[in-house]
Amino acid sequence: MLLLSLTACGGAAEPQTAPTSPATSPPPASGTPLPETKAPETKTPETRAPETKAPETKAPETRAPETRAPTPRPALARPGTVCGEIQPPGGGPMAAVAVAAGRIDCRTALRTFRTYYRADTPKQGSAGVATVGGWLCASNSAAQANISGRLSTCRKAATKIVADVIP
Repeated sequence: MLLLSLTACGGAAEPQTAPTSPATSPPPASGTPLPETKAPETKTPETRAPETKAPETKAPETRAPETRAPTPRPALARPGTVCGEIQPPGGGPMAAVAVAAGRIDCRTALRTFRTYYRADTPKQGSAGVATVGGWLCASNSAAQANISGRLSTCRKAATKIVADVIP
């Protein structure tokens, strides 16, 4: 048998390490060290539960509250206040609507007489008695209106509004 022995330049043998993986190549016989190559790392697949994303919830829209100016209450007219004029049906003389007793806003007084004088408002008897929005209204006869100047009167509780002939 023959024994062969190899020695490197310089007379000392280089220590060799055992290969760590099959992809590592043995060092060259010339003694020139090559950069060490590592085998690619193989990752074992992790078994994680699939990510569940919580549904996005939008915060409720917060709007600034509407800032409406409070509706001012109409000023209540006192007895003796003339609220306005209306034209009674049948082409009669213009009438001034006024507060005779109690307190009421003029818009309500005018609306009450306009509704009372409408042809489709049901009236009873020769005085034309009718209830309009809680007001009990009645008219004087033409002869009485000529003497007193008062065409109609409406009452609700202690409040009394009148429609008087404008001279």
